[in-house]
Amino acid sequence: MRVEVEDDEIVVTKPGTPYMLAYAKPRRNPLLFVKRSWVAADAASPAISQFRAQAFQAALEKARDLGWIV
Repeated sequence: MRVEVEDDEIVVTKPGTPYMLAYAKPRRNPLLFVKRSWVAADAASPAISQFRAQAFQAALEKARDLGWIV
């Protein structure tokens, strides 16, 4: 997984794949949400499901490191 911060987004990609999820956290909201994605919303293969789970955990860890969430 590659995790980068771009402006107000945490962007998670998986090298060697077209997968990308960009997370953001609105002010006054304690949760991250998916702002942009290269993964179709209705895609449900095991590889994509695994990427979504791993990407969220990576984004959550980065958000904690940045002080966006506790």
